[in-house]
Amino acid sequence: MKLIIIIILSLIFSKDIITDANKSFDSILSSYVDSLGKVNYKGIIDNPYAFNQYFEFIENISPNNYPDYFKTTNAKKAYWINTYNALILKIMVDNPSKNILEILSGPSIFGSFIFFQKFKIGDEMLSPHYIEHKILRKLDDPRIHFAINCASKSCPPLGNRILKEDNLDKQLDEKAVKFINSKEHVYVDNENKIIYLNKIFKWFKKDFGNLKLYICKYLDNNIEYEDIYNYKISFLEYDWSSNGINS
Repeated sequence: MKLIIIIILSLIFSKDIITDANKSFDSILSSYVDSLGKVNYKGIIDNPYAFNQYFEFIENISPNNYPDYFKTTNAKKAYWINTYNALILKIMVDNPSKNILEILSGPSIFGSFIFFQKFKIGDEMLSPHYIEHKILRKLDDPRIHFAINCASKSCPPLGNRILKEDNLDKQLDEKAVKFINSKEHVYVDNENKIIYLNKIFKWFKKDFGNLKLYICKYLDNNIEYEDIYNYKISFLEYDWSSNGINS
C-alpha cells in the first residue's frame, strides 16, 4: 500500500514540476518572441526570473535521468526541442552585443562554436549539437527541423509558445506548413519549374527523404505530385544575421 502511495505521489509531483517549468518558459516565449519569431533579447536579460526558473528545471531533470516523467515519445520530443531552444536563447542572452555568426566565428574554433558548448542537462553535460544530432534526429521526425531555432534569420522562426506533449503533432505540422509556405524559405517558380529551398533541406536531406515529395506534402501550391519531378531544386543563401527584434 505504501509503495502505491509513493508511486502516485511521485507521478503527481512530476506533473507539477513539468507544468510549472513549462509555464515559466511559455511566459518567456509569449512575452519576448513576436509572431514572426523575432526575439527581444534585452527583455529576457532585464527580466531573467522566469528564464532562470526554466533553466534550473532542465539543469536537474531530463528524460535521461527521470524517464518516468517522460513516458511517451512526444513527451521526450517536446522536452528536447524546448531544451535546445532554451540553450540557444541562453547563449544569445550571454552574448547580447553579438549575432550568431559573430559568436560562431569567435577566437576558439571549438570553445566558441556555440553548437558544441556544453550545459548541464539533467545529470549530463550536453551541447545543442548533441541534442540535435544524437537525440532529436534519432527520433526520425523531420518536422523537428522546423521547431528548433539557431537564432538566425534563415532558421525556422522561434515560436512564441512552448511545445507540449499533448498537442505536439499539431504544433509540428503547423510549423512545417508555416515554414514551407513562407517565400523566404521555400519559393516555387512555376514558370521556370524551379523550387528554391532553404538550406536546411540540403543539410538534412537524409532526414527529409525525397525533397520534392516532402515539400509537396505541405505546400499550398497547385503543383501536382505527377508534375513535381519536372521541377529543379535550387538552394537559397542562408542569412546568419540575428533574429533579434532590433536586428
